Amino acid sequence: MSAADGGGGGGASNLVVDHATLTRVADQLGQAGSAFDSVGTSRPGAGGTGQAEPLLLMILAAASDAAARLSFESTTIAAAVEDCNSTVATVDAHEAASFLINGVGTDG
Repeated sequence: MSAADGGGGGGASNLVVDHATLTRVADQLGQAGSAFDSVGTSRPGAGGTGQAEPLLLMILAAASDAAARLSFESTTIAAAVEDCNSTVATVDAHEAASFLINGVGTDG
């Protein structure tokens, strides 16, 4: 299966991953998304701004929408990083076990 098929390719890779760093990145992205989302629980109103009120409401709506998307994407990326980290750690452990038992990795 190739990357074009949605399988991410196959075979050996020279990918070197620091699992602690990826865990920290995922945690920080998740915390940033949550913190950003919590800030959005309050926003200024546009009441009492006269003729500018419709324009201010549109600006506030656009900013709120962008903030919600940013928060969502941050937590989504954090989950993807953690999933990738977990997958690489699992494959690393499997390859190490295969090497210890068979003297070679699973790919050769």
